[in-house]
Amino acid sequence: MTCLNELNATERPQHDSAARPRKAAFLLRDLGEGGAERSSLRLANGLARQEGWRVSLFLLKDKGPLRSAVRPEVEVVDLKGSFFRLLRELRFREVEFLLPVYTSMRALLAKALLSLTKPDSPAGNMKVILSQRNMFTMDRGPLQIRLRFLRCRLLYPWAAACVCISEGVAEEMKTLGLLPPEKIHVVYNPVLTEEMSMQMEALLEHPWFAPEAGPVVLGVGRLGDQKDFATLIRAFALLTPQYPNLRLVILGEGKQRPDLEKLIRELGLEARASLPGYISNPYPWMKRAALFVLTSRFEGFGNVVAEALACGCNVVATDCKSGPKEILDQGRCGRLARVGDAADVARAMKEALDSPLPPETLRERAAFFSEDRAVEGYCRVMNSL
Repeated sequence: MTCLNELNATERPQHDSAARPRKAAFLLRDLGEGGAERSSLRLANGLARQEGWRVSLFLLKDKGPLRSAVRPEVEVVDLKGSFFRLLRELRFREVEFLLPVYTSMRALLAKALLSLTKPDSPAGNMKVILSQRNMFTMDRGPLQIRLRFLRCRLLYPWAAACVCISEGVAEEMKTLGLLPPEKIHVVYNPVLTEEMSMQMEALLEHPWFAPEAGPVVLGVGRLGDQKDFATLIRAFALLTPQYPNLRLVILGEGKQRPDLEKLIRELGLEARASLPGYISNPYPWMKRAALFVLTSRFEGFGNVVAEALACGCNVVATDCKSGPKEILDQGRCGRLARVGDAADVARAMKEALDSPLPPETLRERAAFFSEDRAVEGYCRVMNSL
């Protein structure tokens, strides 16, 4: 597969891309453990595999647990936290497409400054493709939303396109009117990769996942407000009388760890619930779990839901604003529950435990969220520009 094959002969650029590769750069804060960083790295690695592309990662800080997963052909540029370094790199490099992730304002400001002051530099023709990875208005107060809206009104005209990671996010963006509808595209996150298929086969040495052990409910994500693991713990507590061998494992780290540990003690779940911390490879855990549960208050997409499906694990997810319902095919490939409602989450968990869907059905759905499909989607957007 090559991105350039999608162009008709009349649409091909003037230069020969085989002799002069097209160049794309992803601008990230770092290569931390978040889903946005993981997805962006998969896109960068996947695009770098394509014929006729040269890919760079511009990092505000060259650090993070995903750093070792960068493919050798992807160039890494450490900006050392400096906006002026970003300006310098863009001024003297030929970056055809700049794809910021949680760094949109920096990217657009750099584009505006260089276009106005150095129009003859390579940045004059650079196209900034925004990545909208969550609901614009979610989890922000009225003043925060207003200030963000004003910043976007000022800088969004410098964007060539905006890629939203779900239909729900795209619909909100169109409603806000920050960009013309024709500039808004939907490309689902890349989840299923060759590397992931190998990673899920890794050895898992944990007594709760031994063949003779009972079923395990798994949660994965940052221990913060968005993921609302307190609701998962309360829902699990409601099920424990009916399932004496059921256990709960939540992988991740974050500021709510003390509160979640306290809740586990208050509910008397110390022997049945565990918070092992951040695990770089959660896929063996997903493959061996009886059930994966996401209790987020909001999502843009919900990578872990698609990852669990790829591992053949049954899923329960809250029906939040966008993401999980689309991934689960409107509930046909997993159970949905009300946000923040422990009793309803427990109801969905019981249904999934008692009547699990076939792993083959789940994996078939996960194939829809492959790295190849995501790279093809981004190529379509870039080629259209």
